[in-house]
Amino acid sequence: MKFISSKILSFIFIIMLVCLSKELHAQGVEIRVDTIFTSSSRTIKIVTVRSIPKFILEFNASYNIGALELSAHNGGFSADDFMNGKSYCARNGFGFNLTGKLPLGKKGNFWLDIISGFTKFQSDLVAKNDSDGTVHYNNFNGGIGAEYNFTPYHKVSYYTGLNVLFSFISGKAENLKQPNVFRIAGNRIDVKINSSFRIGYTLFAGMAYAFDKNFGVNMGLRFTHANLLLKKMEQPTNENTVTGLNDYPSNPDNHVIYSGWKQFAYASAYLGFSYFFGVKETKYKLP
Repeated sequence: MKFISSKILSFIFIIMLVCLSKELHAQGVEIRVDTIFTSSSRTIKIVTVRSIPKFILEFNASYNIGALELSAHNGGFSADDFMNGKSYCARNGFGFNLTGKLPLGKKGNFWLDIISGFTKFQSDLVAKNDSDGTVHYNNFNGGIGAEYNFTPYHKVSYYTGLNVLFSFISGKAENLKQPNVFRIAGNRIDVKINSSFRIGYTLFAGMAYAFDKNFGVNMGLRFTHANLLLKKMEQPTNENTVTGLNDYPSNPDNHVIYSGWKQFAYASAYLGFSYFFGVKETKYKLP
């Protein structure tokens, strides 16, 4: 009896050892360490370098504010000031300009400018006090000059320059109130201002932004003195209804109507677009 019990106990002990060994083996299979290898990445930097344009064509529109004798007064047109030659009696205007630019050298700092434009001033553009009448002036102009570009190879370029300006200035005063001392039939007349040739200058500073190698925008400020040279006094004709620009004073003892020392000067803020010709792009890979 004791012999059988010991055999049974031995058999149970062997079964327990087998089961325990299997469980330990199974747990050992679940423990695993994996190593993941990833490929390393590299950033490549490309730099694009543009050459200076072989030619630049610019178009812009401007809003103009008169200065000196072109500044008029806050109330608008004054018949007395206009007839006595004290003022052009127009303060506000607008204009358009077309400019071609050629580089003077390989570095692109100095440029030759060829300009053309149109400017219009009128007394009732902003001020509406027209009880004495209204006046407007047209200035067709062109010129040549030079500019200096501080950053010719950059996307944003800054420049300043000076152009000699040749102007043909004409105009008309309408519904002009006339006092009896001028012995003109009727109380209101129209006065034609014949086209007058003058020489002046334009001083400017601006910037251009290139969207790509062909197209960009430009903006800046200008000061123009259109009648610096060739001022002239003319005797009006046709019962004082036709005159010249009359920007030179007459003898105080024998004053000529509409004549006086007057400057056709104004400041402008302009904005427009630019087109670049002949720009080449070169790409470089940085180390």
